[in-house]
Amino acid sequence: MIYFLKKLTIKNAGFEIQDRGDCQLLSELIIEKTDESISYNTLRRFFGLDNFVKPSKSTLDTLARFNGYKNFVHYLAINPNEAYWKNKEILFQLINEEPEEISKFINQTDLKNEHALDFMVSLCRELIYLEKTDVLEAVMNSDFFNNRAFTYSEILHFGNSVGLLIKMKPEIGKKLLLNSNFLKFVYCIYVDYSNLNGYYGEWSEFVSKNTSDIQLKCFAQAILQLKNYLNRKPVSFSSFEAIDTAKFHPILRGRIYSIKILSGVTISNDYYSDFETVKLHGKNDILWDYFYEPIMAAILSGNFLLMEAIIHILSNKKINTEYYQENNQKIYKLMCLIYTNRIDGTIKKVGNFENSMRESEFKYSYQEALALFVSVLNFHTDKINDTKHSQKFQQIAKKLNYPLFSNNYLVNYFA
Repeated sequence: MIYFLKKLTIKNAGFEIQDRGDCQLLSELIIEKTDESISYNTLRRFFGLDNFVKPSKSTLDTLARFNGYKNFVHYLAINPNEAYWKNKEILFQLINEEPEEISKFINQTDLKNEHALDFMVSLCRELIYLEKTDVLEAVMNSDFFNNRAFTYSEILHFGNSVGLLIKMKPEIGKKLLLNSNFLKFVYCIYVDYSNLNGYYGEWSEFVSKNTSDIQLKCFAQAILQLKNYLNRKPVSFSSFEAIDTAKFHPILRGRIYSIKILSGVTISNDYYSDFETVKLHGKNDILWDYFYEPIMAAILSGNFLLMEAIIHILSNKKINTEYYQENNQKIYKLMCLIYTNRIDGTIKKVGNFENSMRESEFKYSYQEALALFVSVLNFHTDKINDTKHSQKFQQIAKKLNYPLFSNNYLVNYFA
């Protein structure tokens, strides 16, 4: 928005701002029109003729009044859509004509309104599509990522939007695995569970060996141990045992605990005592975040005692309304439906799962794996159409290509 305020000021002044003399003349025009002053030195900095300094509220208000608005807030309220459209037009022009100027444009453009995140998603997707890796890395290092406070929902939106495209061009992502913002905003967010034996597994090997960030290292190692489980190889928890995870993000803490479960280190009698610490010290949002991966581990391994322990803790917890947690709760619902069908060692028909939840409701990179478990549940509860559900399972299992998902897995899931 500051960028467009500059353009509007030049338009209303009637001349380009190119040197000190122009700034002095503009300063006089501002006094004449508003009875307020802005020094020519402040204008020089504002227009980039000297080292750029973020303008004060007073300066922005005065410039807004010079251009016919009550103040800068009024200017922002009137112009957000127009500014967004113009930003996009300039952006696409730069992509085609001067891509090396994109990073400078991003750093000078005031990307703070509700359009900012989608603006950056559009930019990154274009750069990925055009395979402009160097420009993409410069954008990932921009002030937008370094100086902005993101909510976790915003990070998920960005990472999943960009990750969906970059999985089609993984060679671009491979070149960015030393970029901390790419790792934070894309690699750790769009976890491509369908490609652990492909590019995403290779990325995780690289990150595990080359990062000095302990949380990133643990994340990558957890991915590699999950890959082992899916390939029916031994799962090791030893690399996590001496690490203090208390300050880790709760989702990462839950991911590490899920590896402990899959490795067999935790026995069934320990679930309640393990979770007691989380329950006592966690708020509702922390609980839902923490249990995201253990829920998946319980479903993946058909661990009904673990399901029982998780349900015991979460069943009376308030459902949060965070955008990303809606998906967490759908996965929890799937786990509850699976558990309901396996009470006291018997399968109790509760109706076709597709009637109570559609596969398309699941979001993010777990979608294919969750569709597989939908077919498992339907295979055991909808015997009239078990052949159709078996075929659906085989279709997804073939695409995922993990030895764990055999016909024996399907038939004996509830055994």
